[in-house]
Amino acid sequence: MIGRPAYQRVADDLRSQIASGALPVGGPLPSTVQLVERYKASTTVVRAAIKELRNEGLVYGQPGKAVYVRATPDQSRSARIGLDDLARDLSELREEVSGLSVQQSSSDIDALREEVGELRRTVGLVQARLIDLYARTGQPYPHDTARQNNTGERQRASGDR
Repeated sequence: MIGRPAYQRVADDLRSQIASGALPVGGPLPSTVQLVERYKASTTVVRAAIKELRNEGLVYGQPGKAVYVRATPDQSRSARIGLDDLARDLSELREEVSGLSVQQSSSDIDALREEVGELRRTVGLVQARLIDLYARTGQPYPHDTARQNNTGERQRASGDR
């Protein structure tokens, strides 16, 4: 213990009191003034010790009231392990999903491009047959020539791709 900062010694003592049940879960810690007197330490040291316990998930504060014991060191460690496992699993899932979306998206886009190109060719053929059929029967094709020309140009442009 010698050579350790004062706030760590205070935190260690409070941690062992929480572990033994002397400071029970749900109960308050002694006030800052009481802890300063008990450990013959400054307010800064006591606050740093409580901050360390808070960071470990052992205590929580309610402004204007007190600092309460949230969990024993074993409970906190178990919860942290569970959270660490969850965080690791989440990270692995994110990597898998991002890998899938990159692989899937480029192949899906290529497949969609092929399908759209095939649909355009089919529509162009159907339209050409319709125009031919109207011409054979002597009927005017129902679309104006400007639309026909634009559609034909778009079909030729997409067919060349």
